[in-house]
Amino acid sequence: MTKRDKLRRKLRNNPKGVRFSDLETLLLQFGFELARVKGSHHVFEYHRGQVQAILVVPTHANEVKAQYIRDTLAVLDELFPEERNDDGE
Repeated sequence: MTKRDKLRRKLRNNPKGVRFSDLETLLLQFGFELARVKGSHHVFEYHRGQVQAILVVPTHANEVKAQYIRDTLAVLDELFPEERNDDGE
């Protein structure tokens, strides 16, 4: 299991109180780019061939609300499905 998979699983298990730096690290590892920042809203974009995705993540006091973590994980699951081991993990 890679570091990004561990971080992804950590965020999935407990989406509350996630630091913005953890979410940013995860998105950058998956190939997203920080396109712009306007106030507290950080806009991440992903462009590979015909596949495009845009995520807007507001941050307050260096934390991201759980709903934005769940939304981000849903986009990552759609673009990059998790690989399962033979033993079901």
